[in-house]
Amino acid sequence: MNQILEQLEINQTFFYQFVLFGMFFFLLSELYMKPIQRLIEKRNHKLNDDVASSEELLKNIEGRISQYETAISKARADAIKSYEKAVDDVRQQEEARISQIKDEMKKDYLKLVQELQDERLKTESELKMQLAPMSDVLVQKVLAGG
Repeated sequence: MNQILEQLEINQTFFYQFVLFGMFFFLLSELYMKPIQRLIEKRNHKLNDDVASSEELLKNIEGRISQYETAISKARADAIKSYEKAVDDVRQQEEARISQIKDEMKKDYLKLVQELQDERLKTESELKMQLAPMSDVLVQKVLAGG
């Protein structure tokens, strides 16, 4: 073994340096690496917590958006229903008014027909009254010869 070590030019100082390097490395890892590791772990935990809270916030926002969309669609449906109801009410009012106007026109028409019939009867009776004396005069002229 000594020959191999001599051939590699490794002597006793190498081992001392190796031990010193190990102690120095251990000392540095305790003084510097562990705080850095803790800092990295803290940062990872904070980052994971932030990601989790962001995801939760995103779910909350998506839930609210869904609620708003549901409320909007419900309000839209209610508005359409109230619009259709208002249109139906107006149609019913128009139909009732048209029916009322038709009834009034029918009454007026029947009244005018009755008035015309009364006028016709009156005119016929007046003509008959006027024709009776005229027919008597005509009959006398025809019988008298001329």
